[in-house]
Amino acid sequence: MEALTRRQLLMGGSAAVLHLAVARPLRAHPAIPQFRCPLPLPPVLQPIRGDSVADYYEVVQREASIEIIPGMRTRIWGYDGIFPGPTIEARRGRAAVVTHTNGLGIPTVAHLHGGVTRPQSDGFPTDTVAPGGTRTYEYDNVGRPATLWYHDHSWRGSGRNLYMGLAGLYLLKEDSEIEGRLPNGAYDIPLMLHDRAFTADGQLDYDHDGHHGATGRVMLVNGAPWPVLEVAARKYRFRILNASNATAVRLALSTHHPLIQIGSDQGLLAAPVVLSTIGLAMAERVEIVVDFSVYPLGTRVVLENRRGDGPLRSVMRFDVVRSARDDSSVPEHLSLVEPLDRSQAVRTRTFEFGGKPTLGVLPGVQWGINGEPFDPTRVDANPRLDEIELWRFVNRGFVGRSMLHPVHTHLAPFQVLSRNGRAPLRQERGWKDTVTIEDGEDVEVIIRWSGHKGRYLLHCHNLEHEDHSMMARVDVV
Repeated sequence: MEALTRRQLLMGGSAAVLHLAVARPLRAHPAIPQFRCPLPLPPVLQPIRGDSVADYYEVVQREASIEIIPGMRTRIWGYDGIFPGPTIEARRGRAAVVTHTNGLGIPTVAHLHGGVTRPQSDGFPTDTVAPGGTRTYEYDNVGRPATLWYHDHSWRGSGRNLYMGLAGLYLLKEDSEIEGRLPNGAYDIPLMLHDRAFTADGQLDYDHDGHHGATGRVMLVNGAPWPVLEVAARKYRFRILNASNATAVRLALSTHHPLIQIGSDQGLLAAPVVLSTIGLAMAERVEIVVDFSVYPLGTRVVLENRRGDGPLRSVMRFDVVRSARDDSSVPEHLSLVEPLDRSQAVRTRTFEFGGKPTLGVLPGVQWGINGEPFDPTRVDANPRLDEIELWRFVNRGFVGRSMLHPVHTHLAPFQVLSRNGRAPLRQERGWKDTVTIEDGEDVEVIIRWSGHKGRYLLHCHNLEHEDHSMMARVDVV
Protein backbone atom coordinates (compact mmCIF):
# COMPACT_ATOMS: atom_id res chain seq x y z
CA MET A 1 0.00 0.00 0.00
CA GLU A 2 1.36 3.44 -0.89
CA ALA A 3 2.07 5.42 2.25
CA LEU A 4 0.09 8.64 2.86
CA THR A 5 2.02 11.63 4.13
CA ARG A 6 0.62 14.04 6.71
CA ARG A 7 0.40 16.70 3.99
CA GLN A 8 -1.64 14.36 1.76
CA LEU A 9 -3.97 13.61 4.65
CA LEU A 10 -4.50 17.29 5.36
CA MET A 11 -5.00 18.18 1.70
CA GLY A 12 -7.18 15.20 0.90
CA GLY A 13 -9.42 15.54 3.93
CA SER A 14 -12.13 12.91 4.17
CA ALA A 15 -11.19 11.42 0.80
CA ALA A 16 -7.69 10.57 2.01
CA VAL A 17 -8.99 9.18 5.30
CA LEU A 18 -11.48 7.00 3.45
CA HIS A 19 -8.79 5.76 1.06
CA LEU A 20 -6.55 4.89 4.00
CA ALA A 21 -9.40 3.01 5.65
CA VAL A 22 -10.32 0.90 2.67
CA ALA A 23 -6.90 0.40 1.03
CA ARG A 24 -5.64 -3.17 1.13
CA PRO A 25 -2.22 -4.82 1.06
CA LEU A 26 -1.12 -6.23 -2.24
CA ARG A 27 -2.61 -9.68 -2.74
CA ALA A 28 -0.61 -12.74 -3.68
CA HIS A 29 -1.40 -14.10 -7.12
CA PRO A 30 0.05 -16.75 -9.39
CA ALA A 31 2.52 -15.77 -12.10
CA ILE A 32 0.63 -15.98 -15.40
CA PRO A 33 2.54 -15.61 -18.67
CA GLN A 34 0.97 -13.53 -21.42
CA PHE A 35 0.17 -14.78 -24.93
CA ARG A 36 0.43 -18.51 -24.16
CA CYS A 37 -3.24 -19.59 -24.36
CA PRO A 38 -5.22 -19.88 -27.60
CA LEU A 39 -8.37 -17.77 -27.69
CA PRO A 40 -11.36 -19.94 -26.72
CA LEU A 41 -14.79 -19.40 -28.27
CA PRO A 42 -17.82 -20.03 -26.05
CA PRO A 43 -20.00 -22.82 -27.47
CA VAL A 44 -23.28 -21.85 -29.12
CA LEU A 45 -26.24 -23.10 -27.08
CA GLN A 46 -28.55 -25.36 -29.06
CA PRO A 47 -32.32 -25.17 -28.48
CA ILE A 48 -33.98 -28.22 -26.96
CA ARG A 49 -36.88 -27.72 -29.39
CA GLY A 50 -38.56 -25.18 -31.62
CA ASP A 51 -41.94 -24.37 -33.07
CA SER A 52 -43.28 -21.92 -35.63
CA VAL A 53 -42.58 -18.85 -33.49
CA ALA A 54 -39.89 -19.63 -30.93
CA ASP A 55 -36.80 -21.60 -29.97
CA TYR A 56 -36.63 -23.08 -26.46
CA TYR A 57 -33.45 -23.27 -24.38
CA GLU A 58 -32.47 -24.61 -20.98
CA VAL A 59 -29.61 -23.25 -18.89
CA VAL A 60 -28.38 -24.54 -15.52
CA GLN A 61 -26.47 -22.17 -13.25
CA ARG A 62 -23.97 -24.33 -11.38
CA GLU A 63 -20.58 -24.42 -9.74
CA ALA A 64 -17.67 -26.01 -11.60
CA SER A 65 -13.90 -26.33 -11.40
CA ILE A 66 -12.27 -25.28 -14.66
CA GLU A 67 -8.83 -24.39 -16.00
CA ILE A 68 -8.42 -20.64 -16.47
CA ILE A 69 -4.79 -20.32 -15.41
CA PRO A 70 -2.74 -23.01 -17.18
CA GLY A 71 -2.12 -25.94 -14.86
CA MET A 72 -4.50 -24.76 -12.12
CA ARG A 73 -8.19 -25.35 -11.35
CA THR A 74 -10.47 -22.44 -10.50
CA ARG A 75 -13.91 -22.67 -8.90
CA ILE A 76 -16.51 -20.68 -10.87
CA TRP A 77 -20.25 -20.15 -10.94
CA GLY A 78 -21.24 -20.53 -14.57
CA TYR A 79 -24.16 -20.84 -16.91
CA ASP A 80 -24.02 -24.55 -17.72
CA GLY A 81 -20.88 -24.63 -15.58
CA ILE A 82 -18.65 -22.75 -18.06
CA PHE A 83 -17.10 -19.28 -18.12
CA PRO A 84 -18.24 -17.38 -20.09
CA GLY A 85 -21.60 -19.09 -20.43
CA PRO A 86 -22.80 -20.53 -23.74
CA THR A 87 -23.62 -18.05 -26.50
CA ILE A 88 -27.25 -17.79 -27.55
CA GLU A 89 -27.67 -16.93 -31.23
CA ALA A 90 -31.17 -15.58 -31.76
CA ARG A 91 -32.93 -14.40 -34.91
CA ARG A 92 -34.67 -11.05 -35.05
CA GLY A 93 -38.44 -11.53 -35.04
CA ARG A 94 -38.23 -15.08 -33.70
CA ALA A 95 -38.74 -15.49 -29.96
CA ALA A 96 -36.30 -17.23 -27.63
CA VAL A 97 -37.67 -18.86 -24.47
CA VAL A 98 -34.89 -19.54 -21.94
CA THR A 99 -35.51 -21.54 -18.76
CA HIS A 100 -32.89 -21.00 -16.07
CA THR A 101 -32.41 -23.49 -13.24
CA ASN A 102 -30.52 -22.21 -10.21
CA GLY A 103 -28.13 -24.95 -9.13
CA LEU A 104 -26.15 -22.59 -6.90
CA GLY A 105 -26.44 -21.90 -3.20
CA ILE A 106 -27.38 -18.24 -3.65
CA PRO A 107 -30.38 -16.45 -5.25
CA THR A 108 -29.87 -15.25 -8.82
CA VAL A 109 -31.60 -13.15 -11.48
CA ALA A 110 -30.97 -13.37 -15.24
CA HIS A 111 -31.06 -10.12 -17.24
CA LEU A 112 -30.78 -9.81 -21.03
CA HIS A 113 -28.70 -6.65 -21.32
CA GLY A 114 -29.88 -4.57 -24.28
CA GLY A 115 -33.01 -6.61 -24.94
CA VAL A 116 -36.47 -5.17 -25.56
CA THR A 117 -38.14 -7.43 -23.02
CA ARG A 118 -41.44 -7.68 -21.20
CA PRO A 119 -41.14 -6.62 -17.54
CA GLN A 120 -41.67 -10.12 -16.17
CA SER A 121 -38.66 -11.31 -18.20
CA ASP A 122 -36.41 -8.28 -17.73
CA GLY A 123 -34.63 -9.46 -14.60
CA PHE A 124 -35.64 -6.86 -12.00
CA PRO A 125 -33.15 -7.14 -9.11
CA THR A 126 -35.74 -8.45 -6.63
CA ASP A 127 -37.20 -11.06 -9.01
CA THR A 128 -34.80 -13.66 -7.72
CA VAL A 129 -34.72 -17.38 -8.36
CA ALA A 130 -34.03 -19.29 -5.13
CA PRO A 131 -31.49 -22.12 -5.02
CA GLY A 132 -33.06 -25.13 -6.68
CA GLY A 133 -35.71 -23.01 -8.40
CA THR A 134 -36.40 -22.28 -12.06
CA ARG A 135 -37.66 -19.30 -14.03
CA THR A 136 -38.55 -18.98 -17.70
CA TYR A 137 -37.62 -15.78 -19.54
CA GLU A 138 -39.33 -14.96 -22.84
CA TYR A 139 -37.50 -12.74 -25.32
CA ASP A 140 -39.42 -11.46 -28.35
CA ASN A 141 -36.23 -10.34 -30.14
CA VAL A 142 -37.86 -7.29 -31.73
CA GLY A 143 -34.88 -4.96 -31.24
CA ARG A 144 -32.17 -4.14 -33.74
CA PRO A 145 -29.66 -6.88 -34.59
CA ALA A 146 -26.87 -6.36 -32.06
CA THR A 147 -24.33 -7.86 -29.69
CA LEU A 148 -26.24 -8.32 -26.43
CA TRP A 149 -25.35 -10.30 -23.33
CA TYR A 150 -27.00 -11.97 -20.38
CA HIS A 151 -25.77 -11.82 -16.80
CA ASP A 152 -26.83 -11.94 -13.18
CA HIS A 153 -28.73 -8.90 -11.89
CA SER A 154 -29.56 -9.76 -8.28
CA TRP A 155 -29.61 -6.84 -5.87
CA ARG A 156 -26.48 -6.65 -3.70
CA GLY A 157 -25.16 -9.79 -5.36
CA SER A 158 -24.64 -9.02 -9.04
CA GLY A 159 -21.02 -7.91 -8.60
CA ARG A 160 -19.95 -11.09 -6.84
CA ASN A 161 -22.06 -13.33 -9.09
CA LEU A 162 -20.73 -11.88 -12.34
CA TYR A 163 -17.17 -11.89 -11.00
CA MET A 164 -17.60 -15.61 -10.32
CA GLY A 165 -18.66 -16.21 -13.91
CA LEU A 166 -22.38 -15.59 -14.50
CA ALA A 167 -22.19 -13.89 -17.91
CA GLY A 168 -22.76 -15.01 -21.49
CA LEU A 169 -23.19 -13.55 -24.98
CA TYR A 170 -26.55 -13.18 -26.73
CA LEU A 171 -26.16 -12.38 -30.43
CA LEU A 172 -29.31 -11.08 -32.11
CA LYS A 173 -28.89 -11.54 -35.84
CA GLU A 174 -30.75 -11.20 -39.12
CA ASP A 175 -29.90 -11.78 -42.77
CA SER A 176 -29.39 -8.68 -44.91
CA GLU A 177 -27.30 -7.49 -47.83
CA ILE A 178 -25.04 -5.46 -45.52
CA GLU A 179 -24.50 -8.37 -43.14
CA GLY A 180 -23.59 -10.56 -46.12
CA ARG A 181 -20.90 -8.11 -47.22
CA LEU A 182 -19.26 -7.75 -43.82
CA PRO A 183 -16.86 -10.43 -42.55
CA ASN A 184 -18.97 -13.34 -41.33
CA GLY A 185 -18.86 -16.99 -40.34
CA ALA A 186 -15.44 -17.93 -38.96
CA TYR A 187 -14.33 -14.31 -39.44
CA ASP A 188 -17.01 -12.87 -37.13
CA ILE A 189 -15.62 -13.39 -33.62
CA PRO A 190 -16.94 -12.31 -30.19
CA LEU A 191 -14.48 -11.10 -27.55
CA MET A 192 -15.70 -10.83 -23.94
CA LEU A 193 -13.22 -8.86 -21.81
CA HIS A 194 -13.05 -9.09 -18.02
CA ASP A 195 -10.24 -8.32 -15.58
CA ARG A 196 -9.90 -10.62 -12.58
CA ALA A 197 -7.79 -11.14 -9.46
CA PHE A 198 -6.69 -14.60 -8.35
CA THR A 199 -5.38 -16.02 -5.09
CA ALA A 200 -2.04 -17.82 -5.01
CA ASP A 201 -3.81 -21.16 -5.49
CA GLY A 202 -5.74 -19.94 -8.54
CA GLN A 203 -9.12 -19.05 -7.03
CA LEU A 204 -11.07 -15.95 -8.01
CA ASP A 205 -10.35 -13.24 -5.45
CA TYR A 206 -13.44 -11.00 -5.22
CA ASP A 207 -12.89 -7.76 -3.31
CA HIS A 208 -15.24 -4.85 -4.00
CA ASP A 209 -12.81 -2.27 -2.47
CA GLY A 210 -15.30 -0.66 -0.11
CA HIS A 211 -18.03 -0.63 -2.79
CA HIS A 212 -15.80 1.27 -5.24
CA GLY A 213 -15.55 -1.69 -7.61
CA ALA A 214 -13.93 -5.11 -7.98
CA THR A 215 -10.87 -5.13 -10.22
CA GLY A 216 -7.94 -7.41 -11.03
CA ARG A 217 -4.52 -7.56 -12.65
CA VAL A 218 -5.25 -10.40 -15.07
CA MET A 219 -7.04 -9.61 -18.34
CA LEU A 220 -9.24 -12.45 -19.55
CA VAL A 221 -10.72 -12.67 -23.03
CA ASN A 222 -13.46 -15.28 -23.40
CA GLY A 223 -12.21 -16.66 -20.09
CA ALA A 224 -8.51 -17.05 -21.04
CA PRO A 225 -5.63 -14.86 -19.80
CA TRP A 226 -4.10 -12.67 -22.53
CA PRO A 227 -4.90 -15.20 -25.28
CA VAL A 228 -3.59 -15.49 -28.84
CA LEU A 229 -5.71 -15.74 -31.97
CA GLU A 230 -4.08 -16.97 -35.16
CA VAL A 231 -5.59 -15.00 -38.05
CA ALA A 232 -5.42 -14.97 -41.82
CA ALA A 233 -4.24 -11.93 -43.76
CA ARG A 234 -7.76 -10.64 -44.39
CA LYS A 235 -10.58 -8.67 -42.70
CA TYR A 236 -12.17 -9.83 -39.43
CA ARG A 237 -15.20 -8.58 -37.56
CA PHE A 238 -14.85 -8.50 -33.77
CA ARG A 239 -17.80 -8.05 -31.41
CA ILE A 240 -16.21 -6.73 -28.21
CA LEU A 241 -17.92 -6.58 -24.83
CA ASN A 242 -16.36 -5.08 -21.72
CA ALA A 243 -17.80 -7.44 -19.08
CA SER A 244 -15.54 -6.21 -16.27
CA ASN A 245 -17.09 -5.20 -12.97
CA ALA A 246 -15.35 -1.85 -12.62
CA THR A 247 -12.56 -1.46 -15.20
CA ALA A 248 -12.91 0.70 -18.31
CA VAL A 249 -10.54 0.16 -21.25
CA ARG A 250 -9.28 2.07 -24.27
CA LEU A 251 -8.46 -0.29 -27.11
CA ALA A 252 -5.78 0.22 -29.76
CA LEU A 253 -3.47 -1.84 -31.94
CA SER A 254 0.24 -1.98 -31.07
CA THR A 255 1.04 -1.28 -34.73
CA HIS A 256 -0.90 2.01 -34.63
CA HIS A 257 -3.07 0.89 -37.54
CA PRO A 258 -6.66 2.16 -37.34
CA LEU A 259 -9.71 0.37 -36.01
CA ILE A 260 -12.85 0.58 -38.13
CA GLN A 261 -15.88 0.81 -35.86
CA ILE A 262 -19.06 -0.44 -37.51
CA GLY A 263 -21.37 -0.90 -34.51
CA SER A 264 -22.10 0.06 -30.92
CA ASP A 265 -24.31 -1.33 -28.15
CA GLN A 266 -27.45 -1.57 -30.28
CA GLY A 267 -26.08 -2.67 -33.62
CA LEU A 268 -24.64 -1.14 -36.74
CA LEU A 269 -23.84 2.55 -37.03
CA ALA A 270 -25.11 4.56 -39.98
CA ALA A 271 -21.59 4.59 -41.43
CA PRO A 272 -18.18 3.25 -40.38
CA VAL A 273 -15.91 5.41 -38.23
CA VAL A 274 -12.13 5.11 -38.43
CA LEU A 275 -10.45 5.53 -35.03
CA SER A 276 -7.00 5.16 -33.54
CA THR A 277 -8.40 4.15 -30.11
CA ILE A 278 -11.82 3.08 -28.85
CA GLY A 279 -12.99 3.61 -25.28
CA LEU A 280 -15.19 0.96 -23.73
CA ALA A 281 -16.67 1.27 -20.24
CA MET A 282 -18.23 -1.60 -18.36
CA ALA A 283 -21.17 -3.22 -20.24
CA GLU A 284 -20.54 -1.24 -23.44
CA ARG A 285 -20.14 -3.13 -26.70
CA VAL A 286 -18.43 -2.22 -29.92
CA GLU A 287 -18.16 -3.94 -33.29
CA ILE A 288 -15.00 -3.33 -35.27
CA VAL A 289 -13.33 -4.54 -38.45
CA VAL A 290 -9.57 -5.14 -38.49
CA ASP A 291 -7.84 -5.73 -41.82
CA PHE A 292 -4.86 -8.02 -41.28
CA SER A 293 -3.97 -8.04 -44.99
CA VAL A 294 -1.78 -4.96 -44.35
CA TYR A 295 0.67 -7.14 -42.38
CA PRO A 296 3.28 -9.59 -43.68
CA LEU A 297 2.83 -13.20 -42.60
CA GLY A 298 4.47 -13.74 -39.23
CA THR A 299 3.43 -10.36 -37.83
CA ARG A 300 2.26 -10.26 -34.22
CA VAL A 301 -0.24 -7.53 -33.35
CA VAL A 302 -1.16 -6.82 -29.74
CA LEU A 303 -4.59 -5.47 -28.84
CA GLU A 304 -3.65 -2.92 -26.20
CA ASN A 305 -5.52 -1.18 -23.41
CA ARG A 306 -4.22 2.40 -23.42
CA ARG A 307 -6.16 3.06 -20.22
CA GLY A 308 -4.34 0.33 -18.33
CA ASP A 309 -0.90 -0.04 -16.86
CA GLY A 310 1.39 -2.97 -16.11
CA PRO A 311 -0.20 -6.27 -17.10
CA LEU A 312 -3.51 -4.58 -17.93
CA ARG A 313 -1.80 -2.64 -20.71
CA SER A 314 -2.24 -5.71 -22.94
CA VAL A 315 -5.48 -7.49 -23.82
CA MET A 316 -4.60 -10.23 -26.34
CA ARG A 317 -2.48 -10.88 -29.42
CA PHE A 318 -3.26 -11.59 -33.08
CA ASP A 319 -0.71 -13.70 -34.99
CA VAL A 320 -0.95 -13.37 -38.79
CA VAL A 321 -0.11 -16.90 -39.92
CA ARG A 322 -1.69 -17.57 -43.32
CA SER A 323 -3.11 -16.10 -46.50
CA ALA A 324 -6.80 -16.31 -47.31
CA ARG A 325 -9.30 -15.17 -49.91
CA ASP A 326 -11.38 -12.21 -48.78
CA ASP A 327 -14.68 -11.30 -50.45
CA SER A 328 -15.86 -9.13 -47.55
CA SER A 329 -16.04 -5.34 -47.49
CA VAL A 330 -17.06 -2.48 -45.22
CA PRO A 331 -19.85 -0.58 -46.97
CA GLU A 332 -19.97 3.21 -46.73
CA HIS A 333 -23.60 2.90 -45.58
CA LEU A 334 -24.26 0.35 -42.85
CA SER A 335 -27.77 0.92 -41.48
CA LEU A 336 -30.60 3.40 -41.15
CA VAL A 337 -30.35 5.26 -37.84
CA GLU A 338 -33.41 7.44 -37.37
CA PRO A 339 -32.18 10.63 -35.69
CA LEU A 340 -34.21 11.85 -32.72
CA ASP A 341 -34.33 15.63 -32.17
CA ARG A 342 -34.54 17.39 -28.83
CA SER A 343 -37.66 19.21 -30.09
CA GLN A 344 -39.47 15.84 -29.99
CA ALA A 345 -38.93 15.43 -26.26
CA VAL A 346 -42.08 16.00 -24.18
CA ARG A 347 -40.11 16.41 -20.94
CA THR A 348 -36.60 16.53 -19.51
CA ARG A 349 -35.39 14.60 -16.46
CA THR A 350 -32.06 15.04 -14.68
CA PHE A 351 -30.28 12.21 -12.87
CA GLU A 352 -27.24 12.97 -10.73
CA PHE A 353 -24.88 10.08 -9.97
CA GLY A 354 -22.86 10.40 -6.79
CA GLY A 355 -22.04 8.89 -3.42
CA LYS A 356 -21.33 9.53 0.22
CA PRO A 357 -19.04 7.69 2.66
CA THR A 358 -20.44 5.20 5.13
CA LEU A 359 -18.86 4.57 8.51
CA GLY A 360 -18.40 1.27 10.25
CA VAL A 361 -15.94 -1.54 10.80
CA LEU A 362 -15.46 -1.65 7.01
CA PRO A 363 -16.00 1.89 5.66
CA GLY A 364 -17.53 2.03 2.23
CA VAL A 365 -19.72 4.12 -0.04
CA GLN A 366 -23.46 4.57 -0.34
CA TRP A 367 -24.00 5.24 -4.02
CA GLY A 368 -27.21 6.84 -5.22
CA ILE A 369 -29.07 8.64 -7.99
CA ASN A 370 -30.36 12.13 -7.18
CA GLY A 371 -29.15 11.58 -3.63
CA GLU A 372 -31.33 8.52 -3.09
CA PRO A 373 -30.28 4.88 -2.70
CA PHE A 374 -32.27 2.27 -4.58
CA ASP A 375 -35.72 1.44 -3.22
CA PRO A 376 -37.51 -1.20 -5.32
CA THR A 377 -40.92 0.09 -4.14
CA ARG A 378 -40.26 3.73 -5.09
CA VAL A 379 -40.93 4.91 -8.67
CA ASP A 380 -38.24 7.40 -9.67
CA ALA A 381 -39.41 8.06 -13.25
CA ASN A 382 -42.64 7.25 -15.07
CA PRO A 383 -42.31 7.88 -18.82
CA ARG A 384 -45.37 7.22 -20.98
CA LEU A 385 -45.28 4.45 -23.55
CA ASP A 386 -44.12 5.69 -26.98
CA GLU A 387 -43.29 9.19 -25.74
CA ILE A 388 -39.85 10.71 -26.23
CA GLU A 389 -37.95 12.15 -23.29
CA LEU A 390 -34.60 13.90 -22.84
CA TRP A 391 -32.60 12.48 -19.93
CA ARG A 392 -29.59 14.31 -18.50
CA PHE A 393 -26.94 12.26 -16.67
CA VAL A 394 -24.56 14.18 -14.39
CA ASN A 395 -21.52 12.66 -12.63
CA ARG A 396 -21.06 14.45 -9.31
CA GLY A 397 -17.95 12.53 -8.28
CA PHE A 398 -17.19 11.34 -4.76
CA VAL A 399 -15.22 13.35 -2.17
CA GLY A 400 -12.21 13.86 -4.36
CA ARG A 401 -12.04 10.39 -5.91
CA SER A 402 -12.68 10.34 -9.65
CA MET A 403 -15.20 7.64 -10.54
CA LEU A 404 -16.57 6.75 -13.94
CA HIS A 405 -20.24 5.74 -14.20
CA PRO A 406 -21.47 3.71 -17.19
CA VAL A 407 -25.19 4.55 -17.19
CA HIS A 408 -27.53 1.85 -18.51
CA THR A 409 -31.25 2.00 -19.30
CA HIS A 410 -33.35 -1.14 -19.43
CA LEU A 411 -35.94 -1.69 -22.21
CA ALA A 412 -35.36 1.42 -24.33
CA PRO A 413 -32.16 2.32 -26.18
CA PHE A 414 -31.17 5.95 -26.62
CA GLN A 415 -29.13 8.36 -28.71
CA VAL A 416 -26.48 10.64 -27.22
CA LEU A 417 -27.40 14.28 -27.87
CA SER A 418 -24.54 16.13 -26.19
CA ARG A 419 -21.50 15.62 -24.02
CA ASN A 420 -20.67 18.62 -21.79
CA GLY A 421 -22.70 20.86 -24.08
CA ARG A 422 -20.85 19.76 -27.20
CA ALA A 423 -21.73 17.33 -29.97
CA PRO A 424 -21.31 13.65 -29.08
CA LEU A 425 -18.36 11.63 -30.30
CA ARG A 426 -18.70 10.33 -33.85
CA GLN A 427 -18.88 6.73 -32.68
CA GLU A 428 -21.66 7.63 -30.17
CA ARG A 429 -24.16 8.64 -32.84
CA GLY A 430 -25.82 5.27 -33.22
CA TRP A 431 -28.23 3.53 -30.85
CA LYS A 432 -26.86 2.78 -27.39
CA ASP A 433 -28.07 1.39 -24.09
CA THR A 434 -25.01 2.24 -21.95
CA VAL A 435 -23.10 5.52 -21.96
CA THR A 436 -19.85 6.49 -20.24
CA ILE A 437 -20.09 9.44 -17.85
CA GLU A 438 -16.61 10.44 -16.72
CA ASP A 439 -16.05 12.36 -13.50
CA GLY A 440 -17.66 15.81 -13.74
CA GLU A 441 -19.33 15.13 -17.08
CA ASP A 442 -22.86 16.10 -18.11
CA VAL A 443 -24.37 13.97 -20.88
CA GLU A 444 -27.77 14.33 -22.55
CA VAL A 445 -29.52 11.39 -24.19
CA ILE A 446 -32.87 11.14 -25.95
CA ILE A 447 -35.08 8.09 -25.49
CA ARG A 448 -38.27 6.84 -27.10
CA TRP A 449 -39.92 4.65 -24.46
CA SER A 450 -41.39 2.09 -26.82
CA GLY A 451 -41.81 -1.63 -26.27
CA HIS A 452 -43.81 -2.45 -23.17
CA LYS A 453 -45.43 -0.95 -20.11
CA GLY A 454 -44.11 -2.06 -16.75
CA ARG A 455 -41.27 -1.90 -14.24
CA TYR A 456 -37.70 -1.33 -15.45
CA LEU A 457 -34.41 0.19 -14.30
CA LEU A 458 -31.87 2.95 -14.72
CA HIS A 459 -28.51 2.25 -13.09
CA CYS A 460 -24.75 2.52 -13.08
CA HIS A 461 -23.00 -0.53 -14.55
CA ASN A 462 -20.07 -0.44 -12.20
CA LEU A 463 -21.53 -3.53 -10.55
CA GLU A 464 -20.47 -2.60 -7.04
CA HIS A 465 -22.08 0.83 -7.48
CA GLU A 466 -25.21 -0.96 -8.67
CA ASP A 467 -25.19 -3.27 -5.66
CA HIS A 468 -24.70 -0.34 -3.19
CA SER A 469 -27.14 1.18 -4.43
CA MET A 470 -26.94 3.27 -7.62
CA MET A 471 -30.20 2.20 -9.28
CA ALA A 472 -33.55 3.84 -9.92
CA ARG A 473 -36.88 2.26 -10.72
CA VAL A 474 -38.47 3.34 -14.02
CA ASP A 475 -42.14 2.51 -14.63
CA VAL A 476 -43.33 2.86 -18.22
CA VAL A 477 -47.00 3.78 -18.00
